[in-house]
Amino acid sequence: MKTQWLIGFLICLVLTACDSQSKRMERANALYEEGTHLREQRQSEEAAERFSQALVLVQRCEKTAEVLQLEGQLCDNLGAMYFKHGLFEDAFKQHQQALGCFRQTADSIGIMNAYRNSGRAVRAQELFTQAKQYYDSAFLIADLLHDQAMLSDLYLEMGRDYYMETGNYFKGIESVNKALEIGLDENDTDIAHMTLGILYYYTRDNEKAKSYLNEALRSERAGLKMSVYQALYAIAYGEGDFKQAVHYHEQFSTNMLASEMEHSSEAMLRIKSEYELKAQQSELESLHRNRDLKLYLIIALAIIALLIIILIVRKIVSDHKLEMEHFGRQVERDQNRIHELVSNMETLIRTNDELRRNQQTLSQKELMMTEKIMARNKVMVTAQALSEQVNSDTLNFELTDNDWTDFINLTDLIFDGFSQRLLQLYPKLGKWDVRICCLSKNGFSNQVISILLDTQTDSYYKRKTRIKQMKMNLGDDNRSFEEIVNAV
Repeated sequence: MKTQWLIGFLICLVLTACDSQSKRMERANALYEEGTHLREQRQSEEAAERFSQALVLVQRCEKTAEVLQLEGQLCDNLGAMYFKHGLFEDAFKQHQQALGCFRQTADSIGIMNAYRNSGRAVRAQELFTQAKQYYDSAFLIADLLHDQAMLSDLYLEMGRDYYMETGNYFKGIESVNKALEIGLDENDTDIAHMTLGILYYYTRDNEKAKSYLNEALRSERAGLKMSVYQALYAIAYGEGDFKQAVHYHEQFSTNMLASEMEHSSEAMLRIKSEYELKAQQSELESLHRNRDLKLYLIIALAIIALLIIILIVRKIVSDHKLEMEHFGRQVERDQNRIHELVSNMETLIRTNDELRRNQQTLSQKELMMTEKIMARNKVMVTAQALSEQVNSDTLNFELTDNDWTDFINLTDLIFDGFSQRLLQLYPKLGKWDVRICCLSKNGFSNQVISILLDTQTDSYYKRKTRIKQMKMNLGDDNRSFEEIVNAV
């Protein structure tokens, strides 16, 4: 009895030392919901604190699809809180971590949002070229998903934060008007009117500028009204209406004070520091926990070994009958241990099979997403139809430059920037040369490509030879045109 009690006590001690991943995930989900609710109520500091606490818990969990999805949502939300309080570099790091998580779970909406938020963060650091690349990636996915709300937000942000900042005012006006045509909520409509007012002021169209700026004054946000009054002050001063300019300057100062109170970032810096400290503490606690667990296991094994030695000594001093009975019980225990080992091996095999199936499922999701995107491109659809059957219906097609541009962009998305790498290697290639290489990269036959180019198959063979010899300077290369393209 004492032996059984001691073994039971040791098992309980080991189990107590182990932390439950399900409990950590349950707590992390609860904190995420609290943070989301607080963010909707514009309590950004409290929301960031909840997201930080949840992220510490999630980063201690095994990286399953559920864990990666929650980690991506937490990082994206925490990055938005950092961005709101001016911590742009930290915001960018969080959005990039979210992007990596969403890619692993093949979440196209999450990827789109992470691209957009990354563009915001680098744009705030005046890295305009990099920001344009992130925004373009978000545009591409939003257009393929027909996400009108995201498209309107992206057009507004591009007009306000990119084109206006880079001095392309007319392009900015066009972008913001597209956002208004698609539709914006009341708050974003006020931002759009303010942006149009400022853009028209920069183009010296003061009447239109004042019209849109007065529309924007319906907003209750102090920061937005501050920017509007600043622009109205500049217009009034430039027109010589100094009395009105003084009034606008007073309103600007009043709203500037209110805006500074709204955007104080001291608490956000405190939360960021606390999050980093908690992450370090969590790592140290995990190391100590593992060290204690190993110590408990060593103690348990030593005690069990001691108990076995005691049992062996008892067998030696027992009479023959007790020795045989004990031997029989020992055999039975060994058989149970063997069965237990076999059961553990079967469990490990099932676990490996499940992991393999999960990996296959993730690969299938990525393939399905890629096929879904490619299936919407007109060039791809036309080429596939011609590959299956050439008749009057399939030959009746018309492809625009926009269709070809979308096809090249999709090829770059799938083959990791194929056209840019191609032009870096062979800068003499023209527009149609690049299209031919992209068609070949996607595996279409010579007949299909010649039909898409509206030329004879023999002429297409000659054109491939000219590209290889004259524009790629590979006349001595024994590889075929397709082998050269596939090697890029």
